[in-house]
Amino acid sequence: MNKIYFITGVNGVGKSSIIPYLKSKLSDDKFVVYDFDSRGVPEDADQKWRMSETKYWISEGMSLIGEGKRTIICGFIKPSDIQAAALPEISLILLDAKPEIVRQRLIGRYTKGGIFDVSQKVIGKPIEEFITGNAWYAGKMREEFELSAYPVINTSTLNPKAVAKEVIKIILGNK
Repeated sequence: MNKIYFITGVNGVGKSSIIPYLKSKLSDDKFVVYDFDSRGVPEDADQKWRMSETKYWISEGMSLIGEGKRTIICGFIKPSDIQAAALPEISLILLDAKPEIVRQRLIGRYTKGGIFDVSQKVIGKPIEEFITGNAWYAGKMREEFELSAYPVINTSTLNPKAVAKEVIKIILGNK
C-alpha cells in the first residue's frame, strides 16, 4: 500500500541527517523524500505554522499516492497533529535519543568553539531554552509514541546511515 511516512522527533535526533541516505536507497520512482522544513521555517515558528505545513505535506503525499508513490517527510510533528486526519495512508516513525544526547548534539550544532552566542535565537527562543526544551520533550514524545503504538528508533548510538537503514526496514515492511 502506498503511504505517507512522517519521520519525526525533536531537534537533534537525526531527521535531516538521514535524508541523503533515504534518497540514495529509495531513489526509484516509487518513493519521494522531503524535508518538512524545505519550504522555510519562520523565526517565530509555532504550532499554527506546524499544522499548516503538516496539512500541506499530507496534501502533497495524497497527490503522490494517486501517482502510485510513497512519500517520506522528515520533520517535527506529533501524533496529535495528524489524529484529526485519521487517514490509514499516514504512518509515523519516531527518531528518539536520550535527552543528554539531544542536548550534546544541539550544543554542537549551535556553538562555535564550544561557546554560545547568547543573543542567538532559534524559532524565537533563546538558544539555551531551545536546547533544554528539546532535550526535555524527547521523553514526552517517546511516551506519546509508545501509547500510539508507532515505531520508535533510538538514534543515541547510531550514525545517520544506520538510522536510515532502520527506517527503510520499517517502511519496506509496511508495503
